[in-house]
Amino acid sequence: MITVTINSDENRKSYGFEISGHALSDTYGRDLVCAGASAVAFGTVNAIAHITGVEPQIEQGAEGGYLKVTLPTDLDSETDDKLQVILNTMVTQFYTMTASYSDYIELKYNMV
Repeated sequence: MITVTINSDENRKSYGFEISGHALSDTYGRDLVCAGASAVAFGTVNAIAHITGVEPQIEQGAEGGYLKVTLPTDLDSETDDKLQVILNTMVTQFYTMTASYSDYIELKYNMV
């Protein structure tokens, strides 16, 4: 199962996420849940850098199945607003996936 953990504060502002595991919803190369989760995750990382100019701190597993993205919390309000829109969009996409594929992907929050 893929576990998506959103790191957020008491105001539900997000400042990073971690994705771990494998969906195993089909054979390797045909796993649409895995492909969807990867597309959402890497699209989010690219959007953060392109739209906000913030360079996320990234940790990846050598064999796949792990991505950790840490973001600064001391951003100016305009940059933070853009960042929150991007992260909220990502959360909505993962939430939509969990609604249809809850046997293969889950969404959690970690209060930081």
